[in-house]
Amino acid sequence: MIRITVPATSANLGIGYDTLGMAVSLYSHFTFDRAETLTITGCPEQFQNEDNLVYESFVNALAEWGEKTFPVSIDISTEVPVARGLGSSSTCVVAGIMGAAALTGHTVTREELVAIATAVEGHPDNVAPAILGAAVCSFTPEGELPRCLRYEVSKRLRFITIIPPYEVHTSDARKVVPQEVPLSTAVWQMGRIAGLTRGLEMGDLDLIAASNDDRLQEPYRRALIPDYDAIRETCLTGGAKTMWISGSGSTLMAVTDDTIVAKFLQVRLRERFPECETHILTCDTDGAQIEYL
Repeated sequence: MIRITVPATSANLGIGYDTLGMAVSLYSHFTFDRAETLTITGCPEQFQNEDNLVYESFVNALAEWGEKTFPVSIDISTEVPVARGLGSSSTCVVAGIMGAAALTGHTVTREELVAIATAVEGHPDNVAPAILGAAVCSFTPEGELPRCLRYEVSKRLRFITIIPPYEVHTSDARKVVPQEVPLSTAVWQMGRIAGLTRGLEMGDLDLIAASNDDRLQEPYRRALIPDYDAIRETCLTGGAKTMWISGSGSTLMAVTDDTIVAKFLQVRLRERFPECETHILTCDTDGAQIEYL
């Protein structure tokens, strides 16, 4: 039996639409073992079958390596909420691929994992940090495999994560984003992406805040999150330096470098938004892990 642990991720990081992502200290755990029949536990009953994303990714990986499908038991234990912008589907995809490799004796590099997972997910912005850890800028040259630039994130930074009790579907979030933008907007984004990644590395809150001024997606997606303005005001007046939408939402993520400020802000958020789940997270630097039980 093997256990695979995959961190949640926050994609975009405000300014880096479809290019930036960061692994955070919220985790999904998956155990795999060979079995007589397919058995999936730890998830809603409607997903305990061949349509389960973990199992689909498991089967796709076997096909990639020319292996025949075989029965397996999968148990899922997750802290990562579904459809909230924290990469829950990416944790499933990554775990399925790693489970297939482990149970068939394949040794795969992290680069190969990123390539296979990207083929399933369509974008590397969530799967890359889930596999590599830290913050990652990803792009895919035409006809080539994804390129991933990994950035260490300062250990001083704390990410206050606010998870509303409602979903924002990725398809809806993509519909509201303009398909064309002025050259001035493209230029605006480019410098700020460089600023944000350097700010995360240095733990420079002022640089992070100055850089996190997105014009591509957040001005449009914020309308899909009814609590956006109220939560943003609470975070910025409560000591956080800046805030972004995690992935396509509905999760919001604020940033500080002071643990005490983060804890006071968490108390304030829980008082004002008791229906929201809140966490104080750090950047996960290890990425996906595997162990034999």
